[in-house]
Amino acid sequence: MIGTRKGAFVAGAGAVAFGILTVVGNVVGGAPGGNYTESDVATYASIGHLPAVILSGYGAIFGVLGLICVLAYLREMMGADPARGLATGVFWGAGLASAASFAVGWGLTTGIAVAAAEGGTAAATVSHPTLYVLSDTVINVLYGSGGAMLGFALVALMIGSRGILPSWLRWLNLEAPTAVETAYL
Repeated sequence: MIGTRKGAFVAGAGAVAFGILTVVGNVVGGAPGGNYTESDVATYASIGHLPAVILSGYGAIFGVLGLICVLAYLREMMGADPARGLATGVFWGAGLASAASFAVGWGLTTGIAVAAAEGGTAAATVSHPTLYVLSDTVINVLYGSGGAMLGFALVALMIGSRGILPSWLRWLNLEAPTAVETAYL
């Protein structure tokens, strides 16, 4: 796949799919997190919101497949030089850990809404503050672990891709995760 137009196309399409479907999943799915608002939790747990949560959540999981396509393409580019073996391995491992965290997070986000909406009288006894705590915890798995591991992967890419990727892109891979992580401090 290295250096092929088809591989580059698949990686580019995967990157776009990951970006767009992650944003759509977050906006449309509307998992409550951050500041507690009773109406947000009630909407998220309602049966009427369930199709939006399911479609956006599974769409976002499909976007994670796009992330894996990008990671595989970049791994192949880095791995062409045997001297980059360690950096390639760290990049691939951190990238897959990130993708796994994103996929698990989206699965749990969807699962909480399904359980709350379809659980009948048993789920009706689960309080909205409890649903909020579960949802906020899942958001931390999704963006905390997934985002941090993707940041580590991008740093490994920056270090290991000298001579493969343009310098401006390598530095962007270092600065972007740093800016995102410091925004939450």
